[in-house]
Amino acid sequence: MTSPQHLHGLLTDVGLAEAATFTAVHGGDEDAVIRLFGGSPEQCRPLPLEELHEHYDRDLILVSRSGPAVVVVENNNYQGSREEVLRPLSRHGRTASAYWNVNAVSQLSLAEDGLISSAFEMLAPEDMFGARPDAWQPLLQGLNLEDDEHLWGTGLAAVERATGARFDGAWVRGPHRAVEITRVPQYLLGQGLIDSPLLRREPFIGYLADLGPSLLRPMRRHALDLALAHADLREHPLAIAALTAATIPAAARVRLHEDLTAAHNQELLHARALLVGEPKEFEPEWERPSHLVFRQAIVFGVLAQCVAAHLPTPTDGLPDILSSLVTAMTGDGARVEEFWMVKHLHNAAQRTA
Repeated sequence: MTSPQHLHGLLTDVGLAEAATFTAVHGGDEDAVIRLFGGSPEQCRPLPLEELHEHYDRDLILVSRSGPAVVVVENNNYQGSREEVLRPLSRHGRTASAYWNVNAVSQLSLAEDGLISSAFEMLAPEDMFGARPDAWQPLLQGLNLEDDEHLWGTGLAAVERATGARFDGAWVRGPHRAVEITRVPQYLLGQGLIDSPLLRREPFIGYLADLGPSLLRPMRRHALDLALAHADLREHPLAIAALTAATIPAAARVRLHEDLTAAHNQELLHARALLVGEPKEFEPEWERPSHLVFRQAIVFGVLAQCVAAHLPTPTDGLPDILSSLVTAMTGDGARVEEFWMVKHLHNAAQRTA
């Protein structure tokens, strides 16, 4: 294995220390790998590794072989970190990728037999996820993920261990094939969702049967109902009024919007005051009294957003509120799980628009 310090120096030398994705497939075929990235092998051309950083604004991959592995390098792109690419690649052999960007967002992924076995943010190695979250553990023995100075080099060392690739001088100087790629379409539902029992009952059966823009309105109402229940606001007079805002006079809608905005601000202040007095060891965090009040503040803000959509005149349906509701849907339980399934399907329906 090449040392993380050496690999960090390599990244600096070739101009990829700020942003890159390295993907390696043990025993893969170069042309098959290119196709699974969304490229055409017939359009490849030679390009030295040290010139890749000059093409930061293009969907370009650099493909080569290192020992038993096919290696794909991207500059300022992350296709090799996506499950839509990793899972098909892993059917050709164990696949690993290391990704980071200028904002220190990163991911180290391990894929085997068509599934993401284990993946995690390199700055938060305690939060591993996948079909076998601990699958990375034996491959990380002796590697220091707390060495921030050489962290991306540590990620590359892990990729070497997983796939047999060697990012040494011979590989750097060796032949590399550059090719433009087209983004591989996103999965309708990713790993861990497709087998959910939620999909075997309504309304999810109906959502899947005709997934498209016509379902955005009912999905938004579904998500809002879940959030109202999760924040214990279903019977609140302001919430009830907000759900019928399109039917009330214009002046009343203006006052309702003001009242909801005031409730949002008041509950935020209340949540912060509660948080100051709560013991820091309160677990789980989302069961803190301040968290319930915070969820209520978020939902009041979203209701204000819904009413604002009817100003000055009523509109048909709700605005896109799901992203705004995310911070209110914290914790565990069936309601939270259902919300996230609605959100995933809502995103898929938007992509069909």
